[in-house]
Amino acid sequence: MPRLAVRAILIEDDRILLAHFVDAGGPWYVTPGGGVQHGETIEEAFHRELHEELGARAEFGAVACIREIIADRLEATNLPAGFHQVEIFVHGRLLPGQELRMIDPDPSQVGLVWVPLAELHTLPFFPRGLIAEFQARSFPQFYYGARR
Repeated sequence: MPRLAVRAILIEDDRILLAHFVDAGGPWYVTPGGGVQHGETIEEAFHRELHEELGARAEFGAVACIREIIADRLEATNLPAGFHQVEIFVHGRLLPGQELRMIDPDPSQVGLVWVPLAELHTLPFFPRGLIAEFQARSFPQFYYGARR
């Protein structure tokens, strides 16, 4: 059974807010978010995850796209064997007057960083296969399947 996750696309002044992680495989970056818990709506998970990872509140906007990750189908990955996740990417906007601070980050999350969209391809950002969509702020497909 795949794990369901929600991820926030938070863009301000041509910069995107990313969660920075470091683990045995090195540094990597993703949009903030995480797993939807049993009995929790996607919107509730969005707000909870942003509180934990950013210490902030944001508007829950439109769904940008859905992406699926199946580790066993990737040529190279640091994901565990059998890992299968469906991610819903949602446009968001941080509410004004908040200071970003990690409240209850994931174990390997080390920080938060605003990255110019034009530089996204220079980082170990995931999903790599959607960098052009993030940079263009346009997701012409709704479902992107199993992409890295």
